[in-house]
Amino acid sequence: MFQFHDAFLTIKGIYKYERFLKKSEHFSNDEIKHWQAKWLSDLLIHSYKNIPWYNSVFKIHELDLASKKPLKELQKLPILQKEEVQNNHSSFCISEAYRKSLRFSTSGTMGEPMTSYTSFNQWVFEQGIIWRQWKNAGYNFRDKMAIFRSYAPQSGQALIKKDRIRNWSYFSVYDLSEADIHFYADYLKKWKPKFLRGYPSALNLIAEHAIRNGWKLPSLKAAFSASEVIPVNLRENLHEAFNIELFDHYGQAEITCMFHECEKHNGMHINWEYGLVELLPSSEKDVFKIIATNLHNYSMPLLRYDTGDLAIGFWKKCSCERSSLTIDSIRGRRDDYLIMSDGSLASPINLYTYFANFSGIRKFQLVQEIAGELIIMVEFHGNIFDEKRLELCAKIISDLSSKTNLSIKCPIHPHFLNTIQGKFSAFIQKVKYVG
Repeated sequence: MFQFHDAFLTIKGIYKYERFLKKSEHFSNDEIKHWQAKWLSDLLIHSYKNIPWYNSVFKIHELDLASKKPLKELQKLPILQKEEVQNNHSSFCISEAYRKSLRFSTSGTMGEPMTSYTSFNQWVFEQGIIWRQWKNAGYNFRDKMAIFRSYAPQSGQALIKKDRIRNWSYFSVYDLSEADIHFYADYLKKWKPKFLRGYPSALNLIAEHAIRNGWKLPSLKAAFSASEVIPVNLRENLHEAFNIELFDHYGQAEITCMFHECEKHNGMHINWEYGLVELLPSSEKDVFKIIATNLHNYSMPLLRYDTGDLAIGFWKKCSCERSSLTIDSIRGRRDDYLIMSDGSLASPINLYTYFANFSGIRKFQLVQEIAGELIIMVEFHGNIFDEKRLELCAKIISDLSSKTNLSIKCPIHPHFLNTIQGKFSAFIQKVKYVG
């Protein structure tokens, strides 16, 4: 059922692109300010009337909802931290959000998953903006796309899943051993996709395999990536393996802002129609905190939300002459590889998704000290007895041992580690990889 609903909203997103987003990337500054002010004004009024958290916070900070300068009013609000949202989750949502919205969970790269709700209209904007990037890269509806993300086959299911409506093929990113990629390569050569899409780490493994083994995909036009920071050699590997360019995309499950890369590949464009972004100074030179406000999410609006990610470089114009400004790149979602017992590499991003959807987990951490093995530290919500803790840890071990082909340990009394910089990381890699 969700697949057909998602397809329906995607079609509406394409319509939104044709009627508005196709033109809006060339709007003047005055037009951009007009639309952002209109959307923000409507959102602030809705938030005051329907979101418990903002009803009280707006009064405390004396927001004037009748103001013709809603951007100035927004600045009265303090920066919103993830912890505040987690601790007061229901206060940020409309009533019956679970029935009237789409539900997502954060990938949990900081080890603290969070559920987000998004309104259907916001999802239409999201699909329209993604469609715009794809169209600018040459994509047309039902072009064959090989996707290396978002597919975790259950026991007995095939490693490759077909979406016949969109003409896409999904490949299991839990299964990226040398033998698995050989199997995928045979399929790809016969199927002849026009586009690749996936986690950067997964795309890099595919490209490196193609280079080592000398296979080509002349049908390919481009590759799309998201959810991880791009490995330094990915663009070079994709060009050498398949003679294609990479188009990167940035967003979060909290649904506050989106950036994308255009055909000039000189930085990341802010999608101004999606959300407002403030770049605030960090402790590092030319590195800025990304503070964002989605303009269309009426189910769970997050105003001036600290995404936890960092922008490299301040706003500048792109040579493509589109209206939206760019930053150089985004930092803060870097994922080291898991190292398998045979020396092959795998991304931990799917494990983040697993824990984001595992009810009752407050915090988790992955620690790899030996190739082919993984220690999982888990902190559960509330006070639970060791017997229940043992049961939950046993489930995690059972689920992930079969999904990852790793030897999993999950101690019932975890000891969380900090990085050498004293920061908490959801994944600590202690194995030195020799590639």
